[in-house]
Amino acid sequence: MGEFIDMGLVAKLGFTALIVVVATGFAARFGAFIGAMIAAIPISAGPAYLFIAMENTDAFVATSALTSLGVNPMTVVFLLVTAATVERFGIVVALLFGIGTWFAGAFIATEIGLSFWQACLWHGVVFIACLYMSVPLLGDVSGSAGRRGWFDVVLRVVAVVSVVGAAVVVGRMIGPKAAGLVALIPVVWISMAVVTTARLGRMTCSAVLANGILPMVGFWMGLSAVHLLAVPYGAGVALSVALFICVGWTLGVTLARPFIPMYNNVRTV
Repeated sequence: MGEFIDMGLVAKLGFTALIVVVATGFAARFGAFIGAMIAAIPISAGPAYLFIAMENTDAFVATSALTSLGVNPMTVVFLLVTAATVERFGIVVALLFGIGTWFAGAFIATEIGLSFWQACLWHGVVFIACLYMSVPLLGDVSGSAGRRGWFDVVLRVVAVVSVVGAAVVVGRMIGPKAAGLVALIPVVWISMAVVTTARLGRMTCSAVLANGILPMVGFWMGLSAVHLLAVPYGAGVALSVALFICVGWTLGVTLARPFIPMYNNVRTV
């Protein structure tokens, strides 16, 4: 294992931790909808792919992105399952359901080896179904102000650094498909669910996760860009375009919120 871990990797993980601290500082100041928009930005997958690209070929990055495209719909399923169960069963049971569903679906999708167009069709079906079922859980939650602290910062830093480090090491040890799978583990959403429940309650946790479904469409488009552009134009260009798409989609959804009735509901604690 030692040959796969070096000071360069340690430095990269330190930089990733800094990014997470800054992002969390902004996210802590907003409500469920805005918090979900910020969390949907690829805080963990983005650095993971950046470091994978720095150490591997463009073809390696493209193959990893195709694997991630097959896995990404399971993050949407994770958000819906956890959001739908956390209020009734609590965060521990909800995360067990959500994470179990994610790993089962991700493993099946990876084993099948979906083509690009099959992965896009899979995304379309999952997003339409999950958006429809998430409507009762959407909106912000009134009366849920909570205490700010450093617990969420530490938790997210540890979680995100772990998945970024795992993606890089797995890519070095096994190959692009495994790296693409590990990079998509929803550690940011898991840590946000735990922290939100502890500080703001189950209903707010449910609302944040449900609001996170629509912005994940941007991540779908971003992964598509990485897969399609990495080989002809280089991983650097592909990742830059993907980041622009993800951020642009999130900003677009945020600006369009006043015109989308289901995102303007207020759930009272």
